[in-house]
Amino acid sequence: MNSLRPISADKWRWLLFTVVFGMVPIFLRLIISSFMIEEHRIVLFSSADLIAFGIVLQVSVFNEMKHVNDDDVLWRQLFLGFSALFMAIFAALYVLTLIAEVSSYIRLDLVVKSSMVLDFTSFLLCWAVYDKMNRVGANNQDLETP
Repeated sequence: MNSLRPISADKWRWLLFTVVFGMVPIFLRLIISSFMIEEHRIVLFSSADLIAFGIVLQVSVFNEMKHVNDDDVLWRQLFLGFSALFMAIFAALYVLTLIAEVSSYIRLDLVVKSSMVLDFTSFLLCWAVYDKMNRVGANNQDLETP
């Protein structure tokens, strides 16, 4: 039976310093929009803000993976590969966002929706990585204590 584990201090730091700070542009856009007159209101969700958040998540997990002392090399390479793939996809979406500024050939609403889905998926991926790193760290501590 899989019991619920409390969230580790490392994961709390990640949630605060990466997830919350990474979402600051999104939060600010929502707050500023609420103070604006209806006919001049900015869009609530910008693809650039969402893409930046996704890149922040992926860079954080990519960086943390360098510090994992795990014997499971395949797992580490798999997640590094997924992280690199997600960063490439976010970069492509950003290019589409830039093109949409000068051209009407890009459906920006699809870029925003795709960014939202990828952000959610990135969050879950990063959560899984931090879970694995915490388990590896706990197992290494158990092995070191006599």
